[in-house]
Amino acid sequence: MRQRFKVIGQKGITSVINQNSLLIFILFCFLLGMLIGVLSFKQNSATEGYYSEQFKSFAAGLSGSSWHIIWASVLELLPFIAGMFLSGTCMVGWVLTPVVIAVRGFMLGSIISYIYFNNALTGIVFNLLIIMPPSVISTLALVLSAREAFGFSLSLTRLALPGTQNHMLDKDFKLYCVRQIFMLLFFAAAVLIRLLMATSFFSFFKLQ
Repeated sequence: MRQRFKVIGQKGITSVINQNSLLIFILFCFLLGMLIGVLSFKQNSATEGYYSEQFKSFAAGLSGSSWHIIWASVLELLPFIAGMFLSGTCMVGWVLTPVVIAVRGFMLGSIISYIYFNNALTGIVFNLLIIMPPSVISTLALVLSAREAFGFSLSLTRLALPGTQNHMLDKDFKLYCVRQIFMLLFFAAAVLIRLLMATSFFSFFKLQ
């Protein structure tokens, strides 16, 4: 009986992995980018002028009026939102999509590393309170958006093969657009969460 449940459990796990293999791959690209960001900062921490300027620019978007914080957050996310959508509308988008998600991971990894390296425990608290909550939501949205972009781009690429037709392409594109627009709700939630956390806690931190 135990062996039977074990076999069923293994089949269930394998089935989940197979059904979500694309999502797992995209998440892996994000984590790989994040790891590269951390290691890149570690290797270049002695000459951290670039990272210092990036942090100053990032921190400037966490203070001031609510509209300023919202606008700064939107500008930070907009290149990734637009890049992901456009990747899905071209035949090489399935190649660009992992790159876009990895770049986002790289930027988060480097900024988190800089804050921790220069502020120790205070940096950890800052990351947990201000950076992580909105980043988790925006990353979730970006990963789901990447899955849609990768899939639709792959469909476009298949059309280039001889004898391949897709009479539902217009409907598929409309569905793609609807799903990408739906992701904007998650991005909007991430912006509002950053606004809430920044206005509530940023003034308590004096970071280097």
